[in-house]
Amino acid sequence: MIERDIDRLILVCVKARYDGEALDEAKRIVRDGQVSWERFLQQAAMHAVAPLIYDTLRDDSDPLPPWVKQELRTAYYQVAARNTLFCEELAAIVRWFHQANISIILLKGAALAQGTYRNLALRPMSDLDLLVPSEFMLRAEELLAKRGYTVLEGAESYLRHMTFELPDSDVGTHVEIHSHIVSSPYYRRAIPEEWLWRDPVVLLVDGVPALTLSAEASIVHSCLHFLDHIGTRGTLLWLCDIAEVARDTDLGWDSLAQTLGEFKIALPVRSVLLECQELLGLPIPADPWRQLLSYRPGFAENKAYQFCLSPRRSTASKTFFDFLTTDGLRARTRLLSSRLLPSSEYMIKRYSLRNARLVPLYYPRMILEAALDGLRALRR
Repeated sequence: MIERDIDRLILVCVKARYDGEALDEAKRIVRDGQVSWERFLQQAAMHAVAPLIYDTLRDDSDPLPPWVKQELRTAYYQVAARNTLFCEELAAIVRWFHQANISIILLKGAALAQGTYRNLALRPMSDLDLLVPSEFMLRAEELLAKRGYTVLEGAESYLRHMTFELPDSDVGTHVEIHSHIVSSPYYRRAIPEEWLWRDPVVLLVDGVPALTLSAEASIVHSCLHFLDHIGTRGTLLWLCDIAEVARDTDLGWDSLAQTLGEFKIALPVRSVLLECQELLGLPIPADPWRQLLSYRPGFAENKAYQFCLSPRRSTASKTFFDFLTTDGLRARTRLLSSRLLPSSEYMIKRYSLRNARLVPLYYPRMILEAALDGLRALRR
């Protein structure tokens, strides 16, 4: 699932964070072969792991040339500066929600940078993701609107999140308010919302209490998020997130394996854990891993995975399955409308349009791309 032409040196430099033998392998690669350092830096940037590599190798004179290490160092401090601005805004948001008595769980970078990596420079962020109870979505929208945020993408009954933008922000702050951790109606039903709020971890943000997912829920979220965005280039960082959570906490592997079976989501999660094990040497205890490998998913589980989360799925197949598993004609109509005729803001961002008047011309292109994607999936 990771690009198979990824530079082996990138992998072992990242793996060296967890495995001392990987550093020796990195030195052998540099010593025995011709390394394209430009490609190395390009892939480190694409996978957003330049700060991790710098932090891992900063005190070692080998294997990186000084100028390469300087490039990594620059990336490290750029992320630190950008994330500091993000966290200043996050602290304000946490304070607003606390004063409004709305519970929130920090997700992805907002939680991992401070709570797991414990270093703002190590986990790049592009937006702020927050989970709120579904019944508070409207209040959350009203609260952010009062603070100057504008809605970029609204929530409907079949969606799990709303996207907001703060105009004139120094870092182009986007905030996503989620009511669940997955977009697929099938998987939203499979994973009870109340389970996400069970055993959260308290994290102080500028002295104000917020919450993060339990280690178990964080692993599930990271794995499903990885698969949901499998078409995105540069996903190595998301595997690092999984490895970091698993190594940083007393993760209950037996409980996790049991939960995956009960929720019927073992198939997608174990596929990502296997990828993480192969690439980063994630240590998984033998008994729960054996339990996961021996799990036999049913017909519906297999189809849900193939249509929604498999690396071989298509956009068309995912839309079709979401349509079938969405309740109600009205919700299904809105689902198709949102997929075939998304907002102009979305189209401008997707196609990097400089003129909003060009948006109508790109809807046929998007529909054609989806149709071709579906045909390619059928051939596979």
